[in-house]
Amino acid sequence: MYAVGDGSGVSRACAMLALALTALLGGGCAKTAEMLNSRPAAHGIAYVDIDKVVQAHPLHPELQALEDQITLLSAQSVSAPQAVTPAQRDAQAGLERDLAAAEAQFEQDMLRRREFYQAQEQAALANISGGGGASPQSGDVLTAMRGEFSAQMQQLQASGAKTLEAYRTSLFKEDTSHLKSVQRLLAADVAAKVRAKESELVANETTYQVQLAHQDQDQRLNLKTKLENLALSPQDRSQYAAQLQDIETREEFLTNQLKTKDNAELSAYEKTLQTQAAARFDAERTATEKQTSAKLASRQTEMNVEFHQQATALSQKFNQRLTDVNKAIAGDPALQQKAQAIQSQTQVKFQADATAAMASYRDTRKALVDKYSAIAHMQFQDDQAIQAQIDGISSQRRDLYAKILDQVQQQVGEVAQARGIAIVFDSVAGSGSAVDLTDQVAKAVAALPSATLSPAPSGG
Repeated sequence: MYAVGDGSGVSRACAMLALALTALLGGGCAKTAEMLNSRPAAHGIAYVDIDKVVQAHPLHPELQALEDQITLLSAQSVSAPQAVTPAQRDAQAGLERDLAAAEAQFEQDMLRRREFYQAQEQAALANISGGGGASPQSGDVLTAMRGEFSAQMQQLQASGAKTLEAYRTSLFKEDTSHLKSVQRLLAADVAAKVRAKESELVANETTYQVQLAHQDQDQRLNLKTKLENLALSPQDRSQYAAQLQDIETREEFLTNQLKTKDNAELSAYEKTLQTQAAARFDAERTATEKQTSAKLASRQTEMNVEFHQQATALSQKFNQRLTDVNKAIAGDPALQQKAQAIQSQTQVKFQADATAAMASYRDTRKALVDKYSAIAHMQFQDDQAIQAQIDGISSQRRDLYAKILDQVQQQVGEVAQARGIAIVFDSVAGSGSAVDLTDQVAKAVAALPSATLSPAPSGG
């Protein structure tokens, strides 16, 4: 009957039936009697435009400011600059690879921390029964078991990290070798095609020179024959020599003209081949990086499963002891209180450690983004960090809107009671003959103090 929308798709349903009737039909006290005498019976129907009322609230600008921040961050997450040069694409690929590695390392670290604190809790729970009939040697045995377990866990963690790092190094080395091989093959292919094209053009040039020489053969031979005549006058000899030189000059000019054209064609052909080779290399590099990322992710998953299995196996010695402790705790309130304290303390320590680890992880991501942004001479962005900001601001907005809505509903109730309204709808649509209380409620809401609803910062 009374549903409210916050303008951003978030809905909050609440009933406001017989608001005035509840107060007016109570006991027979003097105050109730005064209300019956001074106010009309609650029987009417009204409606309120909740969105309009919320806009009148003193804290609506703060609500809108949070919405604007969310919109800005969302736009930023989809309008990141695109890497266009080879150096920028290399930097972007390196950033994505290192961010993925950092995320995998963080997840593995969190798993280890969780296992560590669980083991600590189990050991502490096992110890609380040490004074309940256990032999003096049992504490020493448990201490030895705990030390052995801790050493084995540390060795297991170090071994897993070393194995994963060695695998990552091996993959990157293989990728580098593979891409260098691809680069050499592509370069050799381009060089072979260029040589073949050059040989073709040179052959064409030779054929053209032969054609020119053949065309001028008779004239050249005739002139040379005339020049061999010893009785030839100096004037005629000079004239025939000049004609012979003209033939040579013309053939050389035409040949050089063809060579210039062929050189331009060869240069354009080589440029096209280089562009195609670069595209093929980029495609191969992208495919290789995806395969490597998939292999690393798969290996990380396998190692997490393996680590969990091994850690579980190491914890079995404590599990039996813990079962015995739980039986003792079940019949002893003092032990129950100690167990609860141990669990609470362990949870607090884990939360503090996890918070510090998360802060360090975020610093690592930021450092990687800054590092590769400097290499690429462009500003990369971390979508995970942006989403974390969006989540935090969205949480603040939800809290603020909920508090604003609570006061709006309170004002709706007071105005409806004063007007003798029993039922209030939250929408103008379908209101029929219902009374419009929007302006009255908006005026009451606008008069509220703005400092009462400032939201506490949210961690998202």
